[in-house]
Amino acid sequence: MIAPRETDSAIVGNSAQPASGRRRRRAVAAVLCLSLGALAGLTSACASRRGSGPAGPGAGSKPSAGGPEAMRRGPGRPAPSLPATLRVRVGERGGARVLTLSLDDYVLGAVRAEVLPSTLRAGPASRALDVQAIVSRTYAAANVGRHAADGYDLCATTHCQLYRPAAAGEGPGDLAARAVTATRGQIVTYQGHVIQALFHADCGGHTASAASVWGGSDAPYLASVADWYCERRRASDWTFAIDEARLLNALRSDSRTRIGDSLRRVEIGSRDGAGRALAVTLIGSKTISVRAEVFRGAVTQAFGPRSLRSTWFEVDREGSRLRFSGVGFGHGVGLCQTGTLRRVEARQTPAEVLAHYFPGTRLQTASPGLVGPDAAGRLFGL
Repeated sequence: MIAPRETDSAIVGNSAQPASGRRRRRAVAAVLCLSLGALAGLTSACASRRGSGPAGPGAGSKPSAGGPEAMRRGPGRPAPSLPATLRVRVGERGGARVLTLSLDDYVLGAVRAEVLPSTLRAGPASRALDVQAIVSRTYAAANVGRHAADGYDLCATTHCQLYRPAAAGEGPGDLAARAVTATRGQIVTYQGHVIQALFHADCGGHTASAASVWGGSDAPYLASVADWYCERRRASDWTFAIDEARLLNALRSDSRTRIGDSLRRVEIGSRDGAGRALAVTLIGSKTISVRAEVFRGAVTQAFGPRSLRSTWFEVDREGSRLRFSGVGFGHGVGLCQTGTLRRVEARQTPAEVLAHYFPGTRLQTASPGLVGPDAAGRLFGL
């Protein structure tokens, strides 16, 4: 696995999909949203297990019923209250345990896990930590009780958000802690409901809508938006070449991408308005069409998150090898961390950044107090 550069963004994405049914194919989905903070050596439960990713039962799965109508209470309603504490599962297998954390402590651990160490130390980029704190708090509030059937609220893998405790040299006075304090109680809402605050590392210049990536109903605040601040940083260009036989073996690992004993071509079946692949046609012993995120999940599970980094790619054949070239890193939905860094450097406020990536939303301060799993706004019926 190639170590991330310090210029890389911090996140490839968090999870939006339901937890139910995820165990069958959880490994395929996890790598779609691994944190580069984790790749840089930070604590991550999914690094050893590759827990479920953005789609629970598999990336590209159709979201459960609901959609934006399920979230709407009507304008003018007060923001929901925030959970006072969260039960968070950390560790893996024999070392797994459930911690009861205050909301601030959880958000702080999420911020530290979901950004690169360089950003945690960079004074001029501290406002980017403010943005991450708000997004991580919003995600927690919207997903309280996501793992209620398992006896806790959230996991510390990319199925929810990464979480890690303070490392040596980190404490109540560091930039991450200051960001949590400075934004205390602040969440993002849409028509009175806490939003599903999705984020990723690098959109390549244009974010994707949730519906185009995972199907199902879309939400107005998870629309596709242009991002010039990310586009002007072309360091997100990438290439990945793989032997046909090895790729075929990877496709066999997922029942949705099995095409038999041969692979002749990989073609882009359709694209969204920005250029990301929506569907991929696999031509071999049989011909099938799958969601681009499903294809990407099978590839990254076999070859790592830095192989097929996004679905914004072209594919060419070079003899017995297939060469993918693209831009961006992650699912592309919601907040782009690369663009966020550039925007705060250009002196945009956190409110301005959030309004761009989540159009139509409001930045509000919620009151403390327990909130049940059905009280917060849900996008995909969690």
